[in-house]
Amino acid sequence: MITAFIWAFTILRPGVNILRTPVFSEMLNIVNGRNVTFSEYAFNTEELRNALYNYSFTNNRPITRSMLAWYAFNNEKQELIVPIETIFETEHIYARNRFPVPKNIEALGNKSLLEKRINIRAADYRFKDKAKYYRGDVEGRQKTKIYDLLELADTHDDFDEKDIARRNEKIIEEFMSFIQANHLA
Repeated sequence: MITAFIWAFTILRPGVNILRTPVFSEMLNIVNGRNVTFSEYAFNTEELRNALYNYSFTNNRPITRSMLAWYAFNNEKQELIVPIETIFETEHIYARNRFPVPKNIEALGNKSLLEKRINIRAADYRFKDKAKYYRGDVEGRQKTKIYDLLELADTHDDFDEKDIARRNEKIIEEFMSFIQANHLA
């Protein structure tokens, strides 16, 4: 809940200094044995939703990888990744270097975590070819442990702009549901 609050607050009001006020007051609740609620700082649902849809989730922003990790592990079918030292990179499902490049290439719906050993080899391929790497269908290669990518590989022949938009909506709406379930909006 605290992490979700920080992400949402940061997207709406970027900057570390402004975040100190709500976090400090909730830290006082922890010290005094009270529940953390952020009730004084609840978000406007539509304002947050619009901000999420308009936010540029570029790869150089730490929140991008964090949100992708949250989404991957929010799926009840996602197993824990072993070994813990596994290095993950941000994968563009629809490759950035393909032509034409969709306008929403940097949307969360076009991104996933992917093990570095797979990402290097699947960097600029079409989805049909990337799916082979995701599933481990390439001789001598292991499949990804990210359930969502395996599911996409098994259910899609291609991944295009409409798929990006649908997946983006799914990620954002699941996050909004999480925010609401924790009474943050």
